Amino acid sequence: MWKERKNKMEEFNEGMNKPLKYYDIAITFSEFPDEIALCVNITGCPCHCDNCSEPYLRPYVGTLLTNEEIDKLISEHPEITVFGLMGGDSNYRDCIRVTKYIHEKYPKIKVGIYSGRDWFDIELMNIIDIYKVGRWIQPDMSHPETWKDKTWGPLVWPVSNQLYFERVDDKLVNMTYKFRQHKIGDWSRYVIMSNEEK
Repeated sequence: MWKERKNKMEEFNEGMNKPLKYYDIAITFSEFPDEIALCVNITGCPCHCDNCSEPYLRPYVGTLLTNEEIDKLISEHPEITVFGLMGGDSNYRDCIRVTKYIHEKYPKIKVGIYSGRDWFDIELMNIIDIYKVGRWIQPDMSHPETWKDKTWGPLVWPVSNQLYFERVDDKLVNMTYKFRQHKIGDWSRYVIMSNEEK
């Protein structure tokens, strides 16, 4: 067990020295509420969450996220209000570089990160505009009656372990409620049934 932990820590530390690369992008309205976001899917993810929805982002592949590449992406999508780093846990120093660059060159565009970690990076936390924390924990689909007793699932669930913070007056404020606008009365509506069960 110790050898496995040591290997994971070495893998994490090795990634901390690699500049950010991205696999693809998407324009979204839901990941960052009330914003038009350019979501940049960062590769080299060290989190390895169980039942990860995007395991293709684990290998360190793709296009380097240089300042010139940032300029290109923003010029192709001038309507955005947020530049979203979907990942980046492998190199917070480079996330800080990206954030500072965008703040200096594009002061009207916010920078956000979707982190798969259960903690904040202190330096990044002091300059980023939006910070989502919390690893993905897959709900037990076979026992929905236990969901209300656990912390897991997506941000929209009132029991999610994930939290969403926005910068307000130079402080990061918990704004997770933006994902939880509708009261959940019936947990069973989150169960996905197969055609045979219907």
